[in-house]
Amino acid sequence: MKTKRWIALIAGTLCITAQAQEALAVWLPPADQVQAIVKASYGILAAQSQQAAQLQRARATEVGPGEFNLRMSQQSRRAIDPGGRFNEQLLSLERPVRLWGKAGLDAQLAEQSRKAASIGYADALHEASRELMRQWFELHKLALAREGAAAQAALSQALNRQAQLRLKQGDISQLDASLAQAELQRAQSAVAVSQAQWAAAWAQVQKRYPGLPEPAWPTAQGDVPELPAMQPLMQEFLQNHHELNLRRAEVQGLRLQAERMDRERWPDPVLGVYAARERAGAESIVGVSVGVALSGSARQAHAAAALAEANRLEAQTQQLALDLGAAFEARWLGLSLQRQAVTGLQAAAQTQAQAVQQSLKAFAMGEHSMTELIQNRRLAQESLRESQKLQLELAESWALMNLDLHRIWDFDE
Repeated sequence: MKTKRWIALIAGTLCITAQAQEALAVWLPPADQVQAIVKASYGILAAQSQQAAQLQRARATEVGPGEFNLRMSQQSRRAIDPGGRFNEQLLSLERPVRLWGKAGLDAQLAEQSRKAASIGYADALHEASRELMRQWFELHKLALAREGAAAQAALSQALNRQAQLRLKQGDISQLDASLAQAELQRAQSAVAVSQAQWAAAWAQVQKRYPGLPEPAWPTAQGDVPELPAMQPLMQEFLQNHHELNLRRAEVQGLRLQAERMDRERWPDPVLGVYAARERAGAESIVGVSVGVALSGSARQAHAAAALAEANRLEAQTQQLALDLGAAFEARWLGLSLQRQAVTGLQAAAQTQAQAVQQSLKAFAMGEHSMTELIQNRRLAQESLRESQKLQLELAESWALMNLDLHRIWDFDE
C-alpha cells in the first residue's frame, strides 16, 4: 500500500515538473546553455575549489591527527669504577592511538563535512542560476520597454503623416498638426532612451554571461498553470532549500563535535618502542613505552561549550525554517493574485484598443480632437505595456518558484 502511494506521489511530482518546464520554456533561455554559462563562471570555479578544500579537511579528520614520532639521542657516559668514557645511543618510535570510539566519531565527522561541502557547492550553483534568471528577466523588461517605445513611435509617425495630409486639405487646424508632431518627437525621444538603457544592460550581461542569447517576447506564450496546494509545495521547498539543509548539517556536525570533545576526557595513550645501546655496545636495551596525559577540567568545558553552540545553531535553524515558510507562503499568495491581475489587465488592454479604433473613426468624422485621439492612443499603449509587464513579472515569479523547488535548472551534481 505504501509502495503504491510513493509511486503515485512520484508520478504526480514528475507530471507537475513537466508542466512547469513546458510553461516556462518559452520565457527562459535553453537549460543546456544556462548550465554551461553558470558552470564556467568564476563564482562556481571558486565554489569548486572551496569544495575540494573541504573534502581534503574531511579526509584529514577521518585519518586523525596522530603521527609517528621518531626520537634519536646521543650521549656520553663517564664511569668511575671501572673508569672510562662510553658513547651511548637511544632510538624510539612513538605514535598516539585513538581509543574510546574516537576513530568512529572522526569518520562520522568527516562524512558530515563531505555532506556540508556538497550542499555548499549545490547552493553556489543554485544562487548563480538564480542571479542569471533575475538578470535575464531584467533584460526582458528592458526589451519590452524598447519594443513598446518603437511601437508607439510607429503609431505617432503614422498619425503625424495623416495630420500633415489633412492639414493640407484644410480638414484640421495648425494646432492639431503641431500636437501630432510633438507627440512624434516625444515618442522618438522615448525610443532613444529605451535603446540606450537596453544597450547598456545588454553589454554588462554579455560581459558577465558570455554566450547568453538575447531575450525576445515569445510568439506562443506559456500560461502559468493553476497553482497546486500551498502546504505540499512549502514542504518541498523547505526540504530542498540549500541554506536550511546546510544549517541542519552544521547542527549535526556540531553535535558530533561536542560528543567527540567529550571523549577527550579520556586521553589517547601514546605507544612506543625503543632500543638503546649503552656502554659502547656492551649493553643493549629494547622496550616499549606508554604515555597518558592527565586531563583537566578544560576538556569537559570545551565539550559543554560545543554542545551549547549546537543548541544555539539549532534554534536559529528552526527560526530560519519558520521565516522561509512565511516568505514562501507570501510568494504563493502573491503569485495567485498576479494571475488574477494579468487576466484583468489583458481584458482592459483589449477594451482600450477597441476604444482607440472608435476614437480614430470619430476623429475622421470630426467628432474627436487631435488631443483626444493622442490621449486615447497613449492610454491604449500604456495599458498594453502594463499588461505585458505584469505578465512578464508573473512568469518571473513562477520561474523563480520552480527554480527554488528544483523543478527547472537543477544543475546539482
